[in-house]
Amino acid sequence: MSQAHIHGPGEGEPAARQDAADRREQTQQPGPTASGQTIAALQRSAGNKAVAGLFGATSRRSDGSTPARWGRETPSAAPSTLFGRRDVQRYTTTDSVLANVASLVGAGAQAGALTGAVTFESSAFTATVGKALQITKDASDLTIDAQTYTAGGTVKASGPKASVGNYEVGFLQTVYESSRNFYYEPTGHTPGLLATIAPSIFGERKKQSDTCSALPVRDGDAGKRPWYGMETVVPFDKTDPSTKNTTMQDTPGSHNPWVLGAGADKQHLVKTDGRDRFRSWLAVKEKSTQNAIMLNYADWLVDYGTTITFNAASPAASVVTPTATSGAKVTGTGDGTGGQWPLHGDPVANDVATMTNANW
Repeated sequence: MSQAHIHGPGEGEPAARQDAADRREQTQQPGPTASGQTIAALQRSAGNKAVAGLFGATSRRSDGSTPARWGRETPSAAPSTLFGRRDVQRYTTTDSVLANVASLVGAGAQAGALTGAVTFESSAFTATVGKALQITKDASDLTIDAQTYTAGGTVKASGPKASVGNYEVGFLQTVYESSRNFYYEPTGHTPGLLATIAPSIFGERKKQSDTCSALPVRDGDAGKRPWYGMETVVPFDKTDPSTKNTTMQDTPGSHNPWVLGAGADKQHLVKTDGRDRFRSWLAVKEKSTQNAIMLNYADWLVDYGTTITFNAASPAASVVTPTATSGAKVTGTGDGTGGQWPLHGDPVANDVATMTNANW
C-alpha cells in the first residue's frame, strides 16, 4: 500500500475539477494495401491503455466498430499467474512537483506530518493474466491475442474532507517493447546461400511486423491523460476517510492474413514471434493537475511465438502451435514507481502503431 500527504485547496493550490468522460473501446483495423498483391495490414487488437509520465501529459480508443490495435476489454480466463500484496505501503508528499518526486522515490514523511495534508494508503493490489495465447482462425486471417490482463487495488484517502474530495484514483500504463512478427514463404521454398547469409538483402521470404514507431509510449485513450482510461478512474468522496476500489483490463493481440500475394508471388504464413512488455501503475492525483503519485506497479509481458503448418486447401484448418516460451505472464509487482516513470502524454500506442515489411 502507498500513502501520500497532499495539501488541500486553500493551503497552497486552487482545486479545479476534471470531468471524467466514459471511455469507449477503441477499434481500428488497418485496411489492406494493394500493389500487385494484397497485403492486409496487421491489426493490433491489444488492449493497451493509458501510460502516464510524471511531468508531461496526454492519451486512446474508438467506437467499437472494428477490433482495436491495442486491446479489447473482455473477461479474463482463469489466470495462471497471480501477484497479490497484502501489506500496506504509505507515501507522504505535498502537491509540489519537487515533493511528488521525493515521494515517488520513497522519501516519505510520517503520516500526519503535514498540516492539512491528505494521506493515501493502498492495499490489496493484485495483477493477473492467463498464460496461454488465444488463437482464432478463419478463412482469411490468423488472430493471436493474450488472455485479459487485470490489475486492481484499494486506496484509502485520509485528511480534511474538502481536500480528500479533490483527488481521484486510477491506473496508468506504459508500453516498453512492442513487436508482433508474421513470417511468410512460398510453397517448397529453400533459401539460397546468399539468402541464408544476408536474408534482409537477398532473402525472398516476406515478414510483416506490427510495432510502434516510438517506444516507450503511453498506453491508453488519447486525450485522457494521464490515465489508461477513464473507466479506471474513481473520485474520492468528501469524507474522512474515503476508500475506493479500482481495476483495469488489457487484451493485447494482432491479426494478419494467411496468404500474401498471388500467382508466382504467393506466400503463406509459417510462423509468428515477437513480444510486448508493459508496466501498469495504481496511482492517485489531484483533479486539477496531471502529476500522478504512483502507489503500486506491476510488470507483465506477452510472447507471440508460434509455428504454423499451413493448410492450403482450408487455411482455417491450419495447425498453429504455440512455442515453449509463448503466452503472457506477470513478471513482478511492487510499491511506488518501481524505478521507472510512466508517460503522461499523447501520443498513445495506437497513435504510433505501424506496419513494416522486410525479408527474412
